[in-house]
Amino acid sequence: MNRELTSDESSAFSRMLKTVRQKANRNRLRDDYVEAKKKLEKIGFSIPENMKDFQNVIGWAHKAVKVPASRIRPDGFILPNGSSMLDDLHDTVDGHVAVLERMAIEASLQNSAAFVFTTPGDPDLGEPDVVVTARTALEATAEIDPRTWRVTAALEVVSQSVVLLYKPGMTLQVERADGGWRVTRESNGIPDKVPCVPYVWGRSLKRPFGRSRVTRPLMGYIDSGVRTMLRQEVTAEFYSAPQRALLGADESHFTDAQGNRISPLKALLGGIWALPDVWDEDEGKLVRPSIQQLAQASMQPHSEMLRTIGLMVSSETTIPVGYLGIIHDNPSSADAILASESDLVAMVEDELASINLSRVDLARNILAVKNGEWTPAMERDLRGLKSRFLDPGTPTMAAKADAGVKFAGAFPDGDPEVAMEIYGLDRSQIERMNIYRAKQAAGSRLDTLLAAAKSSAAPVFSDGSTVSGPVDEQLKSAQVMKAQADALGSLRRAGVDAADAAAKAGLNGVKFIPGNPITIREGA
Repeated sequence: MNRELTSDESSAFSRMLKTVRQKANRNRLRDDYVEAKKKLEKIGFSIPENMKDFQNVIGWAHKAVKVPASRIRPDGFILPNGSSMLDDLHDTVDGHVAVLERMAIEASLQNSAAFVFTTPGDPDLGEPDVVVTARTALEATAEIDPRTWRVTAALEVVSQSVVLLYKPGMTLQVERADGGWRVTRESNGIPDKVPCVPYVWGRSLKRPFGRSRVTRPLMGYIDSGVRTMLRQEVTAEFYSAPQRALLGADESHFTDAQGNRISPLKALLGGIWALPDVWDEDEGKLVRPSIQQLAQASMQPHSEMLRTIGLMVSSETTIPVGYLGIIHDNPSSADAILASESDLVAMVEDELASINLSRVDLARNILAVKNGEWTPAMERDLRGLKSRFLDPGTPTMAAKADAGVKFAGAFPDGDPEVAMEIYGLDRSQIERMNIYRAKQAAGSRLDTLLAAAKSSAAPVFSDGSTVSGPVDEQLKSAQVMKAQADALGSLRRAGVDAADAAAKAGLNGVKFIPGNPITIREGA
């Protein structure tokens, strides 16, 4: 395919490409600060010309991005009503996609926004069925509907001559040729969906794509800090050795018997300084030379100034001053450290709602690409889908255990999963606990049936339920069902088709959920 862009396509393409290029210089500047590559442009009169290359870099910009990003810890999704699609979603998001998403979140703090694209994979190239890629604001942008805040178009810069344009239900590969841009490839996507999700930090009405953590005040403070450290370096260079002044000396004191000049350094390294008196013509008497040592310049003013700048950086970034290398005279207690982090934790918690919107949109895009469609039924099944995050604070194990015990005491009949979340368990640990609890419940039920069969009494299970009819018949039915289920599992793991396996095990009419056991290898 090789065609020109339509008027609508050309208009959207030009607008978004112009946005990427306009923001590029500012985004590169922020990247230089974060990566500690930015050097001062205006040094100041107090720095000698030959010492300008001594300027140090300060990692405050990296701290401003990395510290809050490390407190944002996604941990799967929650769906109150449950759905088989949730398992498919977790299978896709875990692993590579989870790491990619963490990088996108960090990039959004650095450049205010990052963009995550979801496209079908190519099995012939060994790709998974869903390919998720992330781009920084230097490589992508999007347009959103101001009323619904949904993405209406997106642009991904692959190289200087190749750009991908995403429209609802369509992806265009646009290449530069003969000084213009032409569509060289067109592929259909999910109808009415643009497979792009912006991850935004600091989203607001005036700034729908947020704002960077590397603000203009922060960049100014970093420049001031570098100048302060450079002045301190100059002071250390000139005053590291004691400075001496020799008063009343004559030139003859620095010449040998043959009239050759003695090196001042050689004279300085002499074991004992002993100079004869000198006749002073003006005073008409002998004057004894005297040596005086000049006081070394103090580093304290520079240290105090750097400390002041660090406090301003802490105020601007909401990061505890101790994280910036500014150490207090007295070590802080554990309670004081938690109190100093309260603003940081509150700031991160405030942003989790925005990140949740992005994560839920990404989940919908992944499932839409995975199933090849997005239907009203799928939308209903995923109603109430929310992203789960681990606690952005740093509570101790004892504090989490205490909170879990108090919750269980206040709500003895509450949801065990909620209690486990309060205990601080992550999603994988909660899943393992649920599997263990299910096994224990099944074993306990079978033991109850066996005990009731021996006593001929009606069994009462741990959940308070009982059985009707003769106990022997209930026990026999349970044992037969267990044997059939074991046979069905063995046949399925051996690779037998689901329907055939159910028929051979005597379980005709069993309804299977989508998916296969993990031990089954898919056929070619």
